[in-house]
Amino acid sequence: MDFQDNKPIHDPAPLSKEMDQVLLKMRQSNRPPFHLLTPEQARALYAKGADILEPHPPQMRTEEAYELPSFDGEKIGIRIFYPHSTQNHRSENDLNLQGGLIYFHGGGFTIGSVQTHSALCKELAHGAQTIVISVEYRLAPEFKFPTAHLDSWSACEWIFNNAIKLNINSSKIFLGGDSAGGTLSLFCAQQAFLMGYKLRGQVLFYPGCSPAQDMKSHHYYSLGYLLESQTIEYFYGQYLKDIKDRFDWRFSALNSPHLQSIIPTWIGLAQCDPLRDEGVALYSSMQALGCSVELKVYEGVVHGFIKMGRLIPQATQSQQDACKFIKALS
Repeated sequence: MDFQDNKPIHDPAPLSKEMDQVLLKMRQSNRPPFHLLTPEQARALYAKGADILEPHPPQMRTEEAYELPSFDGEKIGIRIFYPHSTQNHRSENDLNLQGGLIYFHGGGFTIGSVQTHSALCKELAHGAQTIVISVEYRLAPEFKFPTAHLDSWSACEWIFNNAIKLNINSSKIFLGGDSAGGTLSLFCAQQAFLMGYKLRGQVLFYPGCSPAQDMKSHHYYSLGYLLESQTIEYFYGQYLKDIKDRFDWRFSALNSPHLQSIIPTWIGLAQCDPLRDEGVALYSSMQALGCSVELKVYEGVVHGFIKMGRLIPQATQSQQDACKFIKALS
């Protein structure tokens, strides 16, 4: 449902038939919750099932991988997905080049990778007819806050400065991410403004943006809806050094003094998600500040649904809506 429709949200909301079946199968598989695993076990479990519920992704014209220096001199990776529509040549004229979407994967800053989100990135590249650059930022607990944030920004700066080399129009660069990746996108959007870079827009799937998990949706969907409150605390405990980090504007966009600077933004939320009301609050705050922002809440689905397109129709719809937003601004 479009938030602009002002439809009341009744909690707890019923799951869609398809979503209920997916969660039932997960329970029957006896899959352990992430918060009961070590970070290494959690990463392996997530990677093993990352593509199970996704349809076969569209074929790309080509893919390229680069290593680039991060803020501390260490190397991080990016993978670039070029859909078939993009030019098959390098150009010295920026105006002749295709736009790009810099994408940050989700996973609570602890799990997930470029590989686990490659199918999603291919869908976005194909649907938006844009080049997608997926960032392999370093994970917790080996790398604490703000490493993932600074890795992500380092990748952005490198991409801005090498746009023509990558066949990307530097005036048509978008940001995006899901969950923790949405948190990183929000930070990079504000950092770009502070550093004088111009971006075209961003797409956020159920971003984390609040320092405290005490909103209505956190209460109603704390247990049994895939992303549980204990898992949220587990992930944040892996990444954050102390309670002060929760309130840092880079981690909690709702605390940011720079929120009015954010580029045109599309937000897609899951109705049955503990993070839902964080996204609603972000939308309301941005709207009050005069930002260009759109919000859609997908009914009857849970956190992580965008990677379930084989069985969950809202996944395909949300991807199409995000791509439509990108194409409209390209």
